[in-house]
Amino acid sequence: MAGKSVVVVDDVLSSGTTMSKTIRNLRSAGADVKLCMVLANKSNNNELEGVPLRGLVRVVSV
Repeated sequence: MAGKSVVVVDDVLSSGTTMSKTIRNLRSAGADVKLCMVLANKSNNNELEGVPLRGLVRVVSV
């Protein structure tokens, strides 16, 4: 992974724990994580571990 630019894609982001661990693991392998993308963002986060986070839909409670 060293020297690779990476985009992390997932279906749903709730707490962000799994994606944060993924970012840290990719970085420790030498990757440059540029962006995180999810279909549904259930959090208020716009970034994780300093990486921009973008979601197709932001899910909120009403």
